[in-house]
Amino acid sequence: MSLNQRSLWHQTHTQQDTLSAPPARLELVPDCTSNLELYTADMLRRTQAELQWYRSLYEHTPAIYLSVNAAGIILSVNQFGANLLGYKPEELITTSVFNLLELSDRQRLSETFIELFSAVHPNHSIKAEYSLNCPSSKITQVKTTLTILPDGEYPEKSPVILMVCEQVSQPTNQTAMQVQLAEMESLTHLKEEFLSTVSHELRTPLTNMKMAIQMLGIALQPEQNFLQEMAKPPAERSKAARYFAILDNECEREINLINNFLDLQRLDSNAKPWVLETIQVQQWLWRVVELFNARNRGICKQKIHLRLAPHLPPLVCDPFILERIFIELLTNACKFSPPEAEITVSAALNSQNMQFQVINSGVEIPNSELPHIFEKFYRIPSNDPWKQGGTGLGLALVQKLIKQLEGTIEVESGSNRTCFMMQLPLHRQV
Repeated sequence: MSLNQRSLWHQTHTQQDTLSAPPARLELVPDCTSNLELYTADMLRRTQAELQWYRSLYEHTPAIYLSVNAAGIILSVNQFGANLLGYKPEELITTSVFNLLELSDRQRLSETFIELFSAVHPNHSIKAEYSLNCPSSKITQVKTTLTILPDGEYPEKSPVILMVCEQVSQPTNQTAMQVQLAEMESLTHLKEEFLSTVSHELRTPLTNMKMAIQMLGIALQPEQNFLQEMAKPPAERSKAARYFAILDNECEREINLINNFLDLQRLDSNAKPWVLETIQVQQWLWRVVELFNARNRGICKQKIHLRLAPHLPPLVCDPFILERIFIELLTNACKFSPPEAEITVSAALNSQNMQFQVINSGVEIPNSELPHIFEKFYRIPSNDPWKQGGTGLGLALVQKLIKQLEGTIEVESGSNRTCFMMQLPLHRQV
């Protein structure tokens, strides 16, 4: 290259470089460039953190968030919602939302979609309830709000529907109810079998013991004049007579305990049907008291009086249950009253009810104990001065039996007397 040629090249390129250079004002870069970059980076970090927070909020909000397209294909679901339905999110995406519902509700959801797309207002939403068909779901019914997302808020070319589903607290459905009823019937059957077995296994040896004790008394009669010995006060009896009395009393006590316990269990599980009869109260009550006196001459030393209002109307009731109630109340009165005290049985008309009272004198129940006397196995502390003992089930059984007769019982105690008062409805259909 000649010198002239070199100079021409240098000149040409120098001019081009000069023309292509940026204007002088563009070269004046502010000193804060680095600060601007830091500010932009900080804003980006904040935006990303905020987006992450919103994402976490969406994933864990306690509701089911589903976005679906017009065909019902699931586009997204939050983590909490997927878990509640019994799935992982990836198992639901691209599947049909209709598959999550019971067959009977799928058509309703399809009709809701049509109604939603034909709505005049773009922000229109529809609320509905649907039954789920998800084997591992923790819920069975959902209350759903469906809304079409506004234009520009979804990447799909077709509209996107947002479905927000919340759990509905439903009463036990009829399938579940049938299962529960079947289980209850099975348990009731097992309980009845158990009671029957216990009744036989416990009563049989006690019945044999009672019979053996009675035979022992008969065998001792010729040798020791046993009947006369047993008629003496306990402190004057022979040793054999005292031992015999202990055996006889304790065996009878165990029989009563088992009978009362089994009767209570039967009343709790399956009440016996009523055998309703029309009772003439005056004659019937007199007969019950006479029967009680005849059976308990050696135990009940008190005098029992009847006090009946005149012209009492007939009472429609189960006479066997009512007799059991009176026998228990009279037995209780005899056990806890002084030997020479009086026991009064009364009957009177009270509005549409028949009112019965069993009153024993010479004994009081502390006010603090009154709320507990009908509880099972409850016995009033230090209220057995004559050491009669008891099962603690008699009054509990009385309350159950009266309730079965649709009646009520109350107790009052004070002024050296205790009164049990029953109210029974007069009229029933026989």
